[in-house]
Amino acid sequence: MRVSRLDSNGDWTFGKGRANYVADSGAIRQNVVTRLRSFKNDWFFDIDANIDWFNILGNRSNRKIIESEVRRVTLETEGVLTIDAYELVSVTKREAQIIMNITTIFDEKIKVETGISI
Repeated sequence: MRVSRLDSNGDWTFGKGRANYVADSGAIRQNVVTRLRSFKNDWFFDIDANIDWFNILGNRSNRKIIESEVRRVTLETEGVLTIDAYELVSVTKREAQIIMNITTIFDEKIKVETGISI
């Protein structure tokens, strides 16, 4: 598995040939983060994909819904076998911080950290 590498702002990188790609477990990590940061209705081929952050993030009583949606999207990501550890570090009205340890199809355990902000 190989995908275009993203920079710290989430933009594609260009100009360095094969160095602009990330492979194997790094690609899986990047795909998980990208899918978690994607909003429902963003992708016109599948408007039900990803998470409805606008409706669930602003309410503290939605913590279980957020956890369920994060697990669902992560496990549906190509290359992810299991979620070994999961922590929803903080949830505020407009932000969430997520830390997970996952096992990939390459039998590697990797840490995934991402923040969601609306």
